Amino acid sequence: MAYITDGRLVENFTLAEMTNKQAKDTIKLVITPAVVRHAQMMQELRKWYNKSMTVNSWYRTKSFNASCGGNAKSPHLNGTATDIAFPNLTEQHIINFNAKWKAICEKWGVVGGISIYKWGLHFDSNSDVYGLTSFRVNDYR
Repeated sequence: MAYITDGRLVENFTLAEMTNKQAKDTIKLVITPAVVRHAQMMQELRKWYNKSMTVNSWYRTKSFNASCGGNAKSPHLNGTATDIAFPNLTEQHIINFNAKWKAICEKWGVVGGISIYKWGLHFDSNSDVYGLTSFRVNDYR
């Protein structure tokens, strides 16, 4: 059995990175089995990438999500989405990350997705909240 001893659920992502620090709400992170699974999936992605990743957003409170214009069904609301900043994202990066995240989602048996933005990539592990039954890719650049 694993125990949280150093502020991490997984090796390369801290609870602080998962926390919605900008939220005015008292509770800024809720850890559920889905959050732990998503963290383990993100850890697999991080190990594959073999470089540090800057987390822009992970868990969001409902009020914070609304204030930043997030979708009312956003997977950030249950901690199963992570936005990673990639300032110099190339088309090859997108192809590689897309293929790897899709493989990770399939391995874990979840409907996941990736969204591409000018600032980086959004990875989620429950695109089924939108009624989807297969991996999705959205390009918002």
